[in-house]
Amino acid sequence: MKIISIEPTPSPYSMKINLDEALPDGQNENYKQNDDLTAAPAYIQQLFSIDGVKGIYRVIHFIALERHPKVAWETILPKVRDVLGTVEEMDDDLQANEASLDQHFGEIQVFIQTFRYIPMQVKLTDGDTEKRFGLPERFMTAVMQASTASDNMLEERKWKEKSPRYGNIDEIGQEIVEEISASYDQERLDHLIRLAEQGPVFDEQKLHPWKKVTLEMLDQPNWKDRYAALDRMDPTVDDLPVLDKALDDEKSSIRRLATAYLGMIEDKKVLPYLYKALHDGAINVRRTAGDCLSDLGYEEAIGEMTATLKDKSRLVRWRAAMFLYEVGDETAIPALQEAINDPEFEVRMQAKMALARIEGGKKAEGSIWSQMTEAVKR
Repeated sequence: MKIISIEPTPSPYSMKINLDEALPDGQNENYKQNDDLTAAPAYIQQLFSIDGVKGIYRVIHFIALERHPKVAWETILPKVRDVLGTVEEMDDDLQANEASLDQHFGEIQVFIQTFRYIPMQVKLTDGDTEKRFGLPERFMTAVMQASTASDNMLEERKWKEKSPRYGNIDEIGQEIVEEISASYDQERLDHLIRLAEQGPVFDEQKLHPWKKVTLEMLDQPNWKDRYAALDRMDPTVDDLPVLDKALDDEKSSIRRLATAYLGMIEDKKVLPYLYKALHDGAINVRRTAGDCLSDLGYEEAIGEMTATLKDKSRLVRWRAAMFLYEVGDETAIPALQEAINDPEFEVRMQAKMALARIEGGKKAEGSIWSQMTEAVKR
């Protein structure tokens, strides 16, 4: 088994390793850093001996390799190639592209610490820097009240990973603190305290009761009330009018949340609304729209994402080039030929990979996440 090629994924902490051998349909191999590997294949054990390898998921003809944020890809990938070997020598462009990936494309990983589902603090990291942000005092008061039902509150604390954000780590931290404060009013905290007193495990429906969001709820003058209403939504196609209104909200947090919800609705009816989000004034909203379109993988979005190669943000342009690598066809070639001269190195390299795939006649395979999903379904 040897490496054919190495591709970036939307996450700077995950890499797709394409192999010249495939697992049978329906089979996969999934390992984490602290698993017992005594029965694992020899190559799995060898890969985990590489400093920085955190997770390995193999399905069909590729491995999704997860790294520790503190260890750069340019340190890990040469050792991965030493373990697995390569079908042919990798060119300088690919190695340069690997070296560029450690710049994260502005991605910030988000973690929320909770005790029995009561938020305690926010942790953000860009791979090199880690920052923590405290919540208003009422959250710690709620935790202390709920902790009387626990034998060891410190051991019960959990970090829950949330969707990544993009931009300045301090601005994002403040934004998330505001959003949590809006979503968890005192009534909701009191409800969680009562549930916590019942024990560490309870009915999820009691924890997050979904609410039907109406257009009128988005007319409330305080943005925190509008955000709190939207945060309880379980989105369906029927909610498109509400989400469309949310996309016009003055608060970018509400527009980003509405965009993320659109990506959860697997129906082509969401496309016009995601295109609208692609033209939002906030980079975070536009980048989220790009991620959603990639996850959905609809070919109808090729034209819009091709135009997005001219976005003023390199984060959004890079996401567009990644989408075209995953889904694009010959119609994107002229724009990609322009994009290989982009002022940003990462965008140029991703556009070059997309152009090479399309001009070489290689079939589009969709995003790595959609490939995994389809393999598991098969």
